[in-house]
Amino acid sequence: MLSDEVSIIEDLKQQRYKEAELAAKDLIRGNPLEAQNWVFLGEALMHQGYGDAGNKAFQRAWLLDPEATWVAPVLDALKAVPPGDERVDIEGLLHVRKVSITAGIISYNMEDTIQRCLDSLQGAVDHIVLIDCSTDRTAELASEYHNVTIIPYEWTNDFAAARNTGLLHMHTDWVFWIDADEYLVNEDRDAVREVAGIYHDSVVPTILCLWQINLIQNNVKHNFSQTRLFPLGRGLRYWGRVHEQVGTESGIYNNEAARHKVKVRVFHDGYEPDVMASKQKIDRNLNLLRTMIEEDADNPAWWFYHGRELLGAGKETDAVEALIEAERRAIPHPLFGRLLDIYKYLMDIYYQRKDWEQTAAYCMKALDYQSDFPDAHYMLAQVRMKQADHLYREAETGFKKAKESFHSFRSIVSPDHEIGEWKVDVALGDIAHRAGKSSVSKTIYSNVLRQYPRLVNIVGQRLTTIEAERQRLNDLSK
Repeated sequence: MLSDEVSIIEDLKQQRYKEAELAAKDLIRGNPLEAQNWVFLGEALMHQGYGDAGNKAFQRAWLLDPEATWVAPVLDALKAVPPGDERVDIEGLLHVRKVSITAGIISYNMEDTIQRCLDSLQGAVDHIVLIDCSTDRTAELASEYHNVTIIPYEWTNDFAAARNTGLLHMHTDWVFWIDADEYLVNEDRDAVREVAGIYHDSVVPTILCLWQINLIQNNVKHNFSQTRLFPLGRGLRYWGRVHEQVGTESGIYNNEAARHKVKVRVFHDGYEPDVMASKQKIDRNLNLLRTMIEEDADNPAWWFYHGRELLGAGKETDAVEALIEAERRAIPHPLFGRLLDIYKYLMDIYYQRKDWEQTAAYCMKALDYQSDFPDAHYMLAQVRMKQADHLYREAETGFKKAKESFHSFRSIVSPDHEIGEWKVDVALGDIAHRAGKSSVSKTIYSNVLRQYPRLVNIVGQRLTTIEAERQRLNDLSK
């Protein structure tokens, strides 16, 4: 943490809110793209009673860091803060260059969703280019919108080619790609232009990843990896027949462009099983990916996407082989950004197979690659619990065998007879307690204490612990 940040945190702790505000503004002037600087400013303003200005600072922070965990409690706390006077100085900090934007859409027989998509874009962009391959009423419905240009397109089994064709018909500062089965969240209409303006003057062109909210069988899955918003006229284009990627003329694995996640949300229901089946998306994608691997076998992304699609098709063994190959192909490409995805899929597959050793191995690979990856920490903990359960069962079997062995064991060596009398029973009580079976362990301990009152110091302490735990649970439930 930088010394300036430490100083602001100390100012906030000591309730020196004006000092914190001034320091935060200096940080923002130096780096307006750092979300934490805006969080500092929002907190300083909020505590001074400037609710509106504080909210705008927090909203800018959220725009720059869509996965922030502070959002819900902070926005809730702001409800109790008065609006406060207008802050012209804060408006000046928030000001961004005004840019023009074209939305790009590829459509094939999307008459059921195209109007929903186009309606959501009104006011968010200046122009819309529809690259249309349809045989239904998609183009007819889209033609009713004054700001839509329809480009009839003959499909060539190449999404990148279709998008690159669309780029030739765009003449604004930025492009915002959206699928015909997606629609922009109404509250984020202004965010599209705002965030493009924020990044417009970046030294290297910036490719922005939006927040896709997938609706699948009444469940919600969040995806922050969709690269959809980028400047035109800076040498960016698409690569790949399917699951196409944005890059420069020299490819997608270089430092010639930057990538950032932003809070521009779109809803997507194209992954619903009935939709996937009706459009035969998986079969189409697999065919295209096989061709892509034939054309460019060294690209780890194509192997990764192939593995993912194979998994969706229920071909788990083939999927594992493709994912492992993707990992191998990623070694010469340090800028390949989906290695954690590969590890995540392999973790999940081996976990479902109950192969704890392999699951743990890929968890450790993921953590070696990025030590704060939540999924790897969670999955590794799950594995350790499964391994612990197995060890507990082995321990329980071993304890019981130790007691039973007194019936058969005969030797010049004298065994510890307390094992058969009470030690095994206490150990079995310990296992039950660790497994969360407090009533079972209490019964075992009580029976041992009844038979062997001299063990009050050993067993009595265990019973006291169980009773204390029971009391804490009762207190929490009140």
